[in-house]
Amino acid sequence: MPPALNYTFESIDVPGVDFLAVTASSDFFDYAGNMRGTNDEKDVAFTLINGVFKTYDFPDSQGTYFYALGNDGKAAGHYKDSDGLYHGVILENGELRRYDFPGAVQTEIYGLSDSTGALTGSFVDASGVRRGFSGDTIVERPGASATYADFVSWTGNIVGSYVDAEGIYHAYMRSSVGRFLSIDLPNATNLEYFFLHGLNNARAVVGRAKAMDDVPRTYVGSPLNLQELQFPGAVSTEGWNINQDGSVVGHYDSADGRRHGFVARLVPKEESDHFGNIFNVTLTKGLNMLSLPLASPQPMTAKSLAGITGATVVIALDAENQRFIGWTPDAPNDGFPIDGGQGYIINVPQTRNFAFVGAPWTDQAEEAAAAPAISLETPNEAWAFVVSGHLEGKTSFDGYKVIVRNLRTNSTITTSVQGDYFAAATADLARRSVVKVGDVIEARVIGPDGNVESKTLNIKVTPENLANALLSVKFDSIGKPLQNKLLQNYPNPFNPETWIPYQLAKDSSVSISIYDSTAKVIRKLSIGNQSAGFYNSRERAAYWDGKNALGESVASGVYFYQLTTPSFQQTRRLVILK
Repeated sequence: MPPALNYTFESIDVPGVDFLAVTASSDFFDYAGNMRGTNDEKDVAFTLINGVFKTYDFPDSQGTYFYALGNDGKAAGHYKDSDGLYHGVILENGELRRYDFPGAVQTEIYGLSDSTGALTGSFVDASGVRRGFSGDTIVERPGASATYADFVSWTGNIVGSYVDAEGIYHAYMRSSVGRFLSIDLPNATNLEYFFLHGLNNARAVVGRAKAMDDVPRTYVGSPLNLQELQFPGAVSTEGWNINQDGSVVGHYDSADGRRHGFVARLVPKEESDHFGNIFNVTLTKGLNMLSLPLASPQPMTAKSLAGITGATVVIALDAENQRFIGWTPDAPNDGFPIDGGQGYIINVPQTRNFAFVGAPWTDQAEEAAAAPAISLETPNEAWAFVVSGHLEGKTSFDGYKVIVRNLRTNSTITTSVQGDYFAAATADLARRSVVKVGDVIEARVIGPDGNVESKTLNIKVTPENLANALLSVKFDSIGKPLQNKLLQNYPNPFNPETWIPYQLAKDSSVSISIYDSTAKVIRKLSIGNQSAGFYNSRERAAYWDGKNALGESVASGVYFYQLTTPSFQQTRRLVILK
């Protein structure tokens, strides 16, 4: 008997997506399939290419599905129309188009040839008979009541499945000259289905089968020596594609009902055994503390941790700077690395049961910290929280910061903007409340020179925010006020100098006049033409040295200052106190 096949396993997840059915891959480990949102009943197709996740929905369809992905990013599959009939669909240059096999009532596409561009799948004609096709070739196994075709190799070999006259499923390999080789599972009886999906240049195949009262299972190997492949700790495993290097791609279901993609890489037995350990994890709804129980074959990041756990936020302690850093699913990057021996705060909206797969930690400190998760949920308040969002209005936000303040507790967090994204994280490791429902969170954007560059936002924390440990904020029109405004001088009272901030909604000539209590002008500050923007910092605000037009220091008392533009005028009060 040929030796057993050995693999390492990696999950493929997209944060915020609990149902990710990976059904296709390219030779560059890009992926395609279908997904379903948390509150959606409809499936939509997706591609995950170079780490970029995009979804596709054929207009007016009941569901859209990809089952093939070319090395050039072209994808194919099928969609269900409003009458429940299937039609082929092809993604090319970012656009979906319909494809029907000639004379077909229904068309389902499962394969796409990189070498010839041929589509492979099955169709149903007007008489209700199902046949396979590859390119223009109709594939029909003699004596079969139905024939499915799934994939064509560069040599013209086609793999698929057929149903015999007694309703029993068999897989097959069809040579380029039309000869069929039947493939059956050893000791398999009472099958609901058996589909053969992929074939590589080494003539290794992958397929799926399901027996009555059983879960779907995956089989891989040579046609005459199929072995079961199971993602460790999974409820069920469905492999859909086999790459030229022998790796298998598909999806698995975890115990909590979520669906994850996976890639199983063919490796020596020693490596497979090393990374083949399983650690089952239960996270309860709300905030949890978690350390990685095992080392994964590929380095884990905040993004991959959020994907496998289903977390809405991931928070780490930056020990060097003694501050918390956060990551959320709408971040434009993978976030910080997840290391062994470190604890992380994550928030999950529902109970999670899943398995980590990997190798034992070799460092004793890492092993000691690799503890199960600890749930620390508290109703109506949270001991960890993230305020995150995006900035709009400029091409670059280098050097920008966001300042977040809880008006009830007066606690303040300052965080840098990365790209156009920011995440301000706070936590109390003693698990004391840092935010409650009804708290008002103040947020503002500060430019590189310390100038305020946005309207100050005040947002009330809702129960939903608390459930996700996340408040999402959007700053638009950065550096472009919606209206002219004269702001309070600072310091006030002052002696001997002060700064007068203001904002302009459009380019204007600006002057500021200082009046005494009798309305007499004692000083005029001719600022000149100014571009639209915020003039708040000491570098940008108007400056008054407390002297009149003659250069004499004015006496203590109440004065008034007035901002004037061709279309706007506003007056405020200031106090000199000597």
